[in-house]
Amino acid sequence: MSAIPARFAANVGQTIRDLPAPAREELHTAVLQACGDPWSWPQADKYEMDESVRVVTTRSAIIHYVIISGPDAHLWVFTITV
Repeated sequence: MSAIPARFAANVGQTIRDLPAPAREELHTAVLQACGDPWSWPQADKYEMDESVRVVTTRSAIIHYVIISGPDAHLWVFTITV
């Protein structure tokens, strides 16, 4: 499977821009991993009925994304907690 792009909700993007550079870099690396293998991160507990919702955790942030499949496949990063 080739890497798919990630799209971010506006508020998530703004929060990421406000993070210190080392935290942004760590999150960037984690999102690249998710783009390369969307199933590599664990399923989010809160969304246990939908296995396409995944959670990425870094030292400074937790993000949730959903895997959108189809002809325009992408990851939708819809929430962040810092």
